[in-house]
Amino acid sequence: RIDMRLEEFLEMYDNWNGDAVINDDELNPIIRGNPSYILSCGNIGGKEVVAFGFYDGELAVRVK
Repeated sequence: RIDMRLEEFLEMYDNWNGDAVINDDELNPIIRGNPSYILSCGNIGGKEVVAFGFYDGELAVRVK
C-alpha cells in the first residue's frame, strides 16, 4: 500500500480538462471542480487518497 496525499494525486492530473469530485470516506461530496481549483480551496490537499476512478467523464476521488 502506498500512501498518497490528494495534493500529490491531483498534481498528476494538473492538465485534466474535466471536473474532479472529491468525496469523503462515506462517499459524500466535499468539493467539485478542476484540480487547480480544488487545491486552491482550503486545506484539503493533505487528505489521504483512498480510492479513485473515472465515472461519466468525471474523476472521482475518495479521501480520508
